[in-house]
Amino acid sequence: MESYFKTKSIFKIISKWKWHILIITVVATILSIVFSAPYFIHPKYKSSATLYPANIVCYSDESESEQMLEIMTSDDIKFSIIEQYDLYEHYYLDSTANGSLAKMMKYYDDNVIIEKTPNDAVKITVCDEDPQVAANMVNSIIECFDNLVLKNNAEKSEELFTIYSCSLKEKAHVIDSLSDLLKKYGTEYGMIDEKSQTRAYSEAVAQGRASGDATTILNNWQEYGAEYKKTDSLLNNTILRYNRDLKVCEDAKRDMNKKQTFSNVISKPYPADKKFYPVRWLIALLSAIGGCLIGILAVAIIEGCRKPKEE
Repeated sequence: MESYFKTKSIFKIISKWKWHILIITVVATILSIVFSAPYFIHPKYKSSATLYPANIVCYSDESESEQMLEIMTSDDIKFSIIEQYDLYEHYYLDSTANGSLAKMMKYYDDNVIIEKTPNDAVKITVCDEDPQVAANMVNSIIECFDNLVLKNNAEKSEELFTIYSCSLKEKAHVIDSLSDLLKKYGTEYGMIDEKSQTRAYSEAVAQGRASGDATTILNNWQEYGAEYKKTDSLLNNTILRYNRDLKVCEDAKRDMNKKQTFSNVISKPYPADKKFYPVRWLIALLSAIGGCLIGILAVAIIEGCRKPKEE
């Protein structure tokens, strides 16, 4: 019952001061409409793109989209966009002032949002006062991402090319040395093919038809056969490893010079024709509600102060 009378008293006060409360509400609404105009609050336009990673080699257990997200939010891309669009001047910041870099990064993070979608894609959203600049910045972020990944891959490929090029030179020198050694066995000792020579010359000796050269070659096989087979096996293994390294070297050289993109753009950015900020009707509504509440609070305080005096 006491609560009922308190509520009744509040409505009585509101009814008594209704015109004052209405005037405060209307004034607050008008002021919100005026001060949310483009002259006071510059409107912002939003442009976005949705893309999936492509041709990316993951460096760890993270997914391709997570790696794409890490690269797109890296300082390298941020600084590239800041320089490309001269964002210090665009955001009216003095680049020589103390703390200017921190302010720039805050402006950038407030206006450039890169996040992963529930479908494992990456969405880039840029807000700016110029709708064309917003769309261009989205395209530039995608281009910077492709260029940065391509540059990193090219650098790794160049490292591989340098390493395996040196390895190829070393193996080529070993192959030449082993080939010369086998050639020496053939020219000086007559050792060409162990299986065919030993079988043919052994039959000739058994039948008493062997010449002195045949006997000499058989003796050479008995004395130097183990070294010959070791050299021949080493040569074959070195040639196999040389061919393997040659393939890696050729692949690395190809990757150093190739042009490739690393993103599939599903939704392309475009200049927006409607601002997304500020939402003037929402500002006006909240201001009207706030003005009304302030008016009610003000008259309640006034009535509260008058009552003790009257008593």
